[in-house]
Amino acid sequence: MTCRISKLEIQGFRAFGRAVQTLDLPSLLAAVCGPNSQGKTSLAEAVEFLLTGQIVRRALMASSQDEFADALRNAHLPAGAQVFVQATIRDSAGAARVLKRVLKTDYSKKQECETVFTIDEQPANEAALAALGVVLSQPPFRAPVLAQHTLGYVFSARPQDRASYFKALLEVTDIEEFRNQVAALGNEIAAPASPLIEKLKAAAGIAGAGRLVKPLLAKVLTPAEMAVALAACAKELVAAAGETPPVESTALFARLGAFLTETRAKIFALKGFDRKPLAPWSGATVAQQNALTDYVAERGKVDEETRRLVGLFREALAVPAVEHAHADIDCPLCGSEAALTTARIAHITGRLADTESLQQAQKDAAEALTQMQALIKSAVDGVVEALPLLITHRSRARRARGIRVARIHTLLGAKGKPQVELWLFCLRRLVRARTRLVFAAKRFVTLIEGAIEKPESLDDALIRDGFVALATARDTFAAELVTYDPAEKAVSDGLRDVVDAQSETTGWQELIDLAGDQVNLRAVLVDRSAHEQAVKEIAQALKQIDKGNEAVLEEKFGDLSDGVQTWWDLLRPDELSFFSGVRPRPGARRTIDFKAGLSANADRSEPKLRDVIAVFSQSQLHCLGLALFLARAVKENSGFIVLDDPILSSDEDYRAYFTSRVIEKLLALGMQVIVLTQDQRTWRDLGECYLHQNITQFQIALINPADGSTVINTADDIGMAFDRAEKLIRGAHPELLKQAGGVIRNAAERFCKEMLVKDRRRKSDTTAALSDYTNRNLGQLCPLVEPLLTRDASHPGKLRTIGSAVNPANHDDAVPAAGELKVALGNLRSFKKEYL
Repeated sequence: MTCRISKLEIQGFRAFGRAVQTLDLPSLLAAVCGPNSQGKTSLAEAVEFLLTGQIVRRALMASSQDEFADALRNAHLPAGAQVFVQATIRDSAGAARVLKRVLKTDYSKKQECETVFTIDEQPANEAALAALGVVLSQPPFRAPVLAQHTLGYVFSARPQDRASYFKALLEVTDIEEFRNQVAALGNEIAAPASPLIEKLKAAAGIAGAGRLVKPLLAKVLTPAEMAVALAACAKELVAAAGETPPVESTALFARLGAFLTETRAKIFALKGFDRKPLAPWSGATVAQQNALTDYVAERGKVDEETRRLVGLFREALAVPAVEHAHADIDCPLCGSEAALTTARIAHITGRLADTESLQQAQKDAAEALTQMQALIKSAVDGVVEALPLLITHRSRARRARGIRVARIHTLLGAKGKPQVELWLFCLRRLVRARTRLVFAAKRFVTLIEGAIEKPESLDDALIRDGFVALATARDTFAAELVTYDPAEKAVSDGLRDVVDAQSETTGWQELIDLAGDQVNLRAVLVDRSAHEQAVKEIAQALKQIDKGNEAVLEEKFGDLSDGVQTWWDLLRPDELSFFSGVRPRPGARRTIDFKAGLSANADRSEPKLRDVIAVFSQSQLHCLGLALFLARAVKENSGFIVLDDPILSSDEDYRAYFTSRVIEKLLALGMQVIVLTQDQRTWRDLGECYLHQNITQFQIALINPADGSTVINTADDIGMAFDRAEKLIRGAHPELLKQAGGVIRNAAERFCKEMLVKDRRRKSDTTAALSDYTNRNLGQLCPLVEPLLTRDASHPGKLRTIGSAVNPANHDDAVPAAGELKVALGNLRSFKKEYL
C-alpha cells in the first residue's frame, strides 16, 4: 500500500490566512471547487511546499526570481503568526504519520526560502519522506502536483532541459553519466601537446625536402630510420644551396645551421635575440655570514694597541735568535745589550697566544669575503647573460649587423607595431633593472674590497645589508624578465616567420632542433602513437555504448509512450489527430520529440507523423500534458496526486471523459486523487458519479482578504447531506445503504448542534459556536436537543428513532433498512423546516 493523505491543514501560506483551514480526506477522491483567484492554486502549492520546501512556479514563470520575494507568507498575516502546512498521512504500513513544514524565512531578492520539516515532530529530510512511501519525482516537478503553469513545460523547455528531465524520469542518467565518463577518458588520455611534434610538423612543411620527414608523423620509425629520414632532408637542403653535404651527421646539421644563420642574417640577424636563462642565485651562505660575525666578535675581545702590535710581535719571534733564546739577548730591533730578556720574550709569546682566535677569525673572514666577491660577480654575470645579445653588444656592432628598430618595424609592418612598442617598453625597463643591479654590485664590491684591505673596517651588518640590496635588485630584474619574455617572444617569433618566409628557410630550424634531440623525439612519437590507439579504442567503445544506450532508451521511452497513450486514449478516444509517441530524435542525444499521428482513416491507419507542438491545438496540448503527468504518477507508484484545474472549461468532451474514464481508472489503480476546479459542473458531476466512492467535496472562497481563503466541507451542509443520502438510499445496494446511514447520522448531529447554538444565541450567548460541540456524537446531543423540540409532542421521540435507524451503519455485519432510512430522512427534513 502506498501512502494516502487523510488530513491537510494550512495556515498563513499564500492565499490562506491566520485561521487554520482543515481538509479531512477519508476517501480516495476529493473535489474542491471555487471561482478563479479564490485560493485553489495556493492549495495545490501548499502540498508542493510541504513535500519539497519550494514552489516550482518561481522557477518556471518569474522572469527574475526576485519577483517572488515574500511570496509564500500571506501578505495580511499578523506578525508572529506561523506559516505552516501539515498533513496526516497513512504510510505504506498503514500507520498515521504527521508531516509538517514551517516557513522560517520567505523568498527574498537574493536567496531561497528556509523551512523546517518534521515528521511526527522530529526533524526529517527527503530520505525519511521516501521511507514513508512518499514518492518525489525528478526536477523541476518533484511533487505529484499538476497545475496550469506546469502542463506545458515539456513542450516549451529547452531541448537539453527536456532531454535531462526525461532521462532522469526514466532512470537512465546513470547510463548517460557512464557514457560521459568514458568520453572524458578520450580527452584525458589524448596525447599531450609536445613542442617536438609541432617542430616535426614544421619540418614536414619544408618545401620539397619536407616530404622526407613526413613518414615520421604517420608511424613510429626505428631510431636508424628516423636518423636517415632527418639526414636525408638536411642533405637535400644543403645540396640545394649548391654545396656538397657532409657525410657525418653532426657536421651535416652544423653546416645546415651555419647556412641557416647566414641566410637569415641577410634579412635580419635573429641571433640578436639569443640569451640565456637567468641563472639561479642564492646570495651568501650562513657559514659565510657567520665567519664575518665571528671575526667582529673576536676583534672586540682584543684591545686596539694589542691588535696593532700583533704583527710586530710575530715578526720579532720569527727571528731565529729570539725563537731559540734561552737567556737574555741583545734586542734585534734597537741593538740594546741584553734588553730582550727571557721574561720579555715570554711576555711577547703570551700576547701572541692571546690573539690566536682573532687571527684565525680574521683568516676565515678574509676567505669569506673573497667568496662573496665571486658571488657578486656571478649575480652580475647571470643578469648580463639573461639579456639579449642585441643589448650586450655595443651599438656600433648592432648597427653593423643591421639590428635596428626601424628594420624590425619594416619587417613586421603596421600589424606588428603594437607588439614592437610593447617589447621596446619592456626592454627599457629590463635594462634599467640591470643597471640598478650593476650599480648596487659595484657599491657592494667596493665595500668588500675595503674590508679585505683593512679588516679593522669590516662591518658584518653592512655586508648583510649589501646582500639584501643586491638580492632585491636581482628580484626586480627577474620580475621584469617575466614581463619581458612574452613581449620578446611575440616580436622574435614574428621576425623569425617573416625572415624564414623571405629566405625560404621555414622549418629549417625545427629540423636542426629535431636532429639534436632524436631520442626524445622518438619517445614522444611512441607515446603519441599509444595515445592515438587508445583514443581510437575509446571511440569504438563509445559507439558500442551509444548503441546499447539507444536500445535501453528505446525500451524506456516505449514504455513511457505506452503509458501516455493509455491516458490519451481515455481522454480523447477516436480522434484522427492523436498522440503517437515520445522518443529521442535519431542521431541527436539531447533532443526529445513528441510525435503526433495524423490519419485520414477511422482506424488511424497510415498516419503522417508531425511534431505535436506544430499540429496540436491548445486543448490537445493541455490533454497531452495531463496524460504525461498521469503516466509519470503511475510509473512512480505515487500514492496521491493533486490536479489543479486539469480540465479546460470550454472543452466539454474532454471534461466528460476526464470525470468518467480517467478518474475511474485512477481510483481502480488505488491512487488518491484531489481535484481542484473552478468549473461547478465538473465538481457536481464528480459528486454524482462517485457518490458510491464516498467522495469528499469542498468549496473554497476568499471572502475577506484579511482572513484569507476558507475551505468548507459541503458534507457539513444539511441540505446537501439530505440530497446525498436520498441518492444513496435509491441505490439500494447494501454498501450504499450503509453510506446513507452515515450521512443521515452526520446530518442529524449537525441539526442538533445548530439547534443548541441557536438556543444559546437566543439567550444572548454571542460566543456560541458549532465548534463548542466538536466530538459530541448523536447519543450525547439528543438529550440536550429534545427539550427544544416543543412544536409537536412526537418530535423528541422521532429524533430518538433517527439514532436507532442509522445505528446499524456503524457495524460491519449490519445493513440499515431502506424504509427506516427513508423515514429518518423525512423526519430530519421536517425538523430542519420546522426549527431551522
